[in-house]
Amino acid sequence: MSWLQPTDFERELVAALRGSSPQLALLARLARLLAPATRIEPLLLRNARLHFLPGSANEIESFLWFSPLVGARSSSNIVFHSGVARLLAEELQNDGERFAEALEFIDRHTRHWLPEDRLEQTMRLDTLRFPAGGAHDRLHEGLRDMLRLIASERDEKRRTRLARSIRQTLATIGLNAGEPVAELRWLQQYTSRRLGTSGTPPADSLRAQPLPAWLGEAASAPAPRFARARLAARVHYDAGEGSVVLRLADASATEQAIEFPTPLPADLHVQARGAPGRWHLLATSEEHVRVPIAGATPSLLIELTTIDGRRYHLTTTLPEPLSPLLPTRLLLSHLPEDRERARLIAKWLRQQGIGVERIEEAPGIAAESVEEHEAVPILRLWTTAARQRLPSGAENSAPGAARSALLRVDPAVELPQAGYGAGTVLDVRGWRDGQPSEETGDFLRQLAAWLAGETPPPVDEPDPRVGEAERLLAELQDPRTPPPRRLEIGDRLAEIGDPRRGVGVREFVLDEESPAKPPLSDEARALLAELENPQTPPPRRLEIGDRLAGIGDPRPGVGLDARGLPEIDWVEIPSGEFVYQQGEKRTLPAFRIARYPITNVQYQTFVDAGGYREERWWRDLRRPEPEPSRWPQGNRPRTNVDWYEAVAFARWLSAQLRYAVRLPTDGEWERAAGGPDGREYPWGAQYKSGLANIDEKWSTEDPWSLEQTTAVGVYPHGASPEGVLDLSGNVWEWCLNQYGQPERTQPDTSGQARVLRGGSWDFRAASARASLRRGINPAARLNFVGFRLVSSAPIV
Repeated sequence: MSWLQPTDFERELVAALRGSSPQLALLARLARLLAPATRIEPLLLRNARLHFLPGSANEIESFLWFSPLVGARSSSNIVFHSGVARLLAEELQNDGERFAEALEFIDRHTRHWLPEDRLEQTMRLDTLRFPAGGAHDRLHEGLRDMLRLIASERDEKRRTRLARSIRQTLATIGLNAGEPVAELRWLQQYTSRRLGTSGTPPADSLRAQPLPAWLGEAASAPAPRFARARLAARVHYDAGEGSVVLRLADASATEQAIEFPTPLPADLHVQARGAPGRWHLLATSEEHVRVPIAGATPSLLIELTTIDGRRYHLTTTLPEPLSPLLPTRLLLSHLPEDRERARLIAKWLRQQGIGVERIEEAPGIAAESVEEHEAVPILRLWTTAARQRLPSGAENSAPGAARSALLRVDPAVELPQAGYGAGTVLDVRGWRDGQPSEETGDFLRQLAAWLAGETPPPVDEPDPRVGEAERLLAELQDPRTPPPRRLEIGDRLAEIGDPRRGVGVREFVLDEESPAKPPLSDEARALLAELENPQTPPPRRLEIGDRLAGIGDPRPGVGLDARGLPEIDWVEIPSGEFVYQQGEKRTLPAFRIARYPITNVQYQTFVDAGGYREERWWRDLRRPEPEPSRWPQGNRPRTNVDWYEAVAFARWLSAQLRYAVRLPTDGEWERAAGGPDGREYPWGAQYKSGLANIDEKWSTEDPWSLEQTTAVGVYPHGASPEGVLDLSGNVWEWCLNQYGQPERTQPDTSGQARVLRGGSWDFRAASARASLRRGINPAARLNFVGFRLVSSAPIV
């Protein structure tokens, strides 16, 4: 058996089929019989049910189509999770005659498939028929057949489609990744060059070699319409981890660049001299790769190999410590509220060659929490939170260490009068979002002197109140300012006198000529103008969205407001009659719908506020652990959230905004997407290439498939009649209703399928129609599913 190993989650899915329900037993039998199929089309599903389960109700087909066993679903087929398929197929192998009958049935009913799809199916069936000995040879022969298909094909579009099919094959069958099989390596390299990255990364032990001439010619043309990635490599030493961190970023015209054969994402093999190498998948042009160091050495040679076999060498000299007197260990102590800030500071100190270990103190800042480190110098992170949590009498308590000092990142925070390390205060000036500025050089000199037992050199102290209010308000206007920092800013404004109109009893103007928000930079203005140009192609729209995320996306409704809460750009949908489901007339009262799906940065406020820990948001809901979004850019839609998480987020945000927000109903969503006249797509009756982020390559006439989400709203010409964006493509969106019983919108834990709407980046145009409904298990967390909000309540 050569399929991918099943995960614990996939084992749980299969174990759940062993219930006592007769309906569940039929579902399990049908799933086992179809497990050897690489994909299951509606006709194959129908024929299998009629052949193997005569007399069964046709609803079993629907149960299987929308069951959690399915890892990918479109309007034309479903695909089981790879581990689920393997487990079910292994169970089928123990069923004697039924096993052979099922394989012959699948073989007969897939003979109409395209050659490359047929080849993949044959390889999987042979793997099951010959689990030992012969399967290995047959798989090798199948790989050779794929290479022959590539070499003989001359049509560019057809060759790209072959690459897509091959990549899927390698991901679901594949040989053992450690086997030095030339055909496997060539296919991995070919698909990566053609499509941008490989679905199955090469084995770490195998560095890429140049493709053979006969195949290299077929792959020589770069991916059409895409610019190749050019990255420059820089390194810094991480003393705390005993490693070198390789940072890759967009190369300037004067820098030596690593030339990739495709845009990102792309594979890169990284190997340091004397240490094992491994492949890394580079998703963006701001990646960090950790390279372990083998032994003590003043310099390090790093070899980088791209997927097409080109190699680059990078030599770096490891930095000397700040002082030969520095200890090998330094502790950074902090409160739980300051965990993220402490992590960033510790990371930066390690980059300067300083070994740092973080410890988290108890809420009372008790000295006993660090007694075990009495011989180690301790820096205590001093923030507004620490000042407020300092218990009565703690200022005179023993420091609990050989030496301790306060590390203050904001000079406006009042210091304790005595004790708790107050004898020495080191200020980190200019620190923001984990990034130091030129002013942090003073801190390093202070730190080196203190660790060496000397008196830290004085630093010119500015009056902390001069311009402090202006600086704090400017931080609030910056969408990158995290919620914990916003809490500190609000408290500090209360101490010095909050100057904002309508907040306090005093009211004064800081600068009447200053705009309420920072003016758009020239770059942001130019990028937004490009989005408004209908000729801007989808790959460029993807780049623009990510660049806006990097410089701070200024569009309303994408990020956070001045309070640090998700800023929703509401669009009014008037009351009245509309066409539902291609003919039925319905009437809805007026409501508001968010212009965009909820973004990563907006959802993260819920996570950071402890939303997963508060019971009140999860009443009648299943509560999972938070899972990161597949693509983390702040202005991309939040994916990998299930229906329960979307409902909990809406409850939390309602409490913060003081008016009710929720998921849309099935009818509200369709009214917003199709308008009052029931349009097929938000912009009209026909799909138009380049107006939505979908997989257009299902149609041979349409060229685009980005294979990932984009920042919200980068397709402004695909707007609905009222101006709502991303209602077609990008991500499927959760609705309140149960799929089978749309009148049921209340939360429950029954597991009944909930409605999805809108299509996504991974589905064809037919799935992006305004009237199309899909149902899925509410616990599903997928990289093509997100959500947006509506409200019928008056805004306060």
